Amino acid sequence: MTPFLGLLLILVTTFIGVRFFGRSTVLKAPLLSGLIMSGVPYILIGVILGPRMFNFLNDDVIIHLKPLISMAIGWVGLLFGLQLRWRNIRRFPGNYVLFTSVQSLVSFMIIFLGMGAILHFIGHPSLRSRPEAILILAALGSMTAPLSIGRIIIEKKVKGRLAHLLQFVSSLDSIWGIIIAGITMAIYHSPALRWISGQWQWILLSIIISIVIGVIFRFLFSTRFGQDETFLIVLGLIIFSSGVGFYLRLSPIFITMVVGITMAQFHRETDKVMRVLHMAEKPTYVFLLVFAGASWNFHFGEEILLIVAFIVIRFLGKYAGGWISARRIDCGFPIPRNVGKALLSFGGVSLALAFNFQLFYGGFMGDFLMSATILAILFFDEYTAVSIRHILQRQGELT
Repeated sequence: MTPFLGLLLILVTTFIGVRFFGRSTVLKAPLLSGLIMSGVPYILIGVILGPRMFNFLNDDVIIHLKPLISMAIGWVGLLFGLQLRWRNIRRFPGNYVLFTSVQSLVSFMIIFLGMGAILHFIGHPSLRSRPEAILILAALGSMTAPLSIGRIIIEKKVKGRLAHLLQFVSSLDSIWGIIIAGITMAIYHSPALRWISGQWQWILLSIIISIVIGVIFRFLFSTRFGQDETFLIVLGLIIFSSGVGFYLRLSPIFITMVVGITMAQFHRETDKVMRVLHMAEKPTYVFLLVFAGASWNFHFGEEILLIVAFIVIRFLGKYAGGWISARRIDCGFPIPRNVGKALLSFGGVSLALAFNFQLFYGGFMGDFLMSATILAILFFDEYTAVSIRHILQRQGELT
């Protein structure tokens, strides 16, 4: 199949997924809502269409469409960054930000040390001497997806303080993971330009490029455009930002997040971009999931024990992060010590980071990161939803 036909097949699959598995369908089948909204069916569709089964999306198609995958990853980063407007964050109690950061960084350290020790002692040549893979695995494992808590708050109309805190944490929790992954890719960057050789120079370059792009497009969006023109400019912003990251082998999701944060500080321009991004959020996510399934080169015989270890260590990391934060940080109301069980949901940003690593590095570790992320999404989604319900019920915020 040619790259054009492969792209067309994915677009048709995306349209069908958005049209027939939208919110109305999910609400009619509540037992399947978590499975559908987590994106697992779209990943399975990608596996069916990919090289491991029917080979409609073969390796040649995937290689030729890598820039589009990078663009979809950049879309995720830009959408997340645009939500980080400092004025909005300051409206919440200061300890909410501290709670989010502590539980996230504690989770990161536990996953990094635990998985690092396991991969080191296994001694397999493809697993050793890959600190960048372990760092990014710990970074994506430290994140919390807002899907589970958001779904319960909307469906049950929960308005309690703990639900409010969980919603805040899950909305902001990915920032440290993206930052760590972006810095990691800059630190372990192979020499590519004569005038940039040091690790700190790659880090500084990625930040400066992102801020400059954000400022330039901020002024561009300050001009009055129609909806069609605005959509094209937003598309150009994502293509350009993620393309720069893809070309320089820097993290596209980190670059577009910083671009989004820069633009988010300007209210009017942010609203214009957010409207366009939200309009195409679902199709872009489905597009990314189908590609992830097609690119998923799983080796369950070699990976299964490592995946189980990752799931267990991630559970311990998030639980410990929530336990320490609940004990040490005063958020103005009592927080249950097992709050970490409500922060285990996995989602699109983690998958984008895993996909980002696989695109740039590949190999067994790239495949393992994809497998661990996809199976963790499947494992943690419903478990987290049940945990959130139990915790909120014990707090008296959910009947």
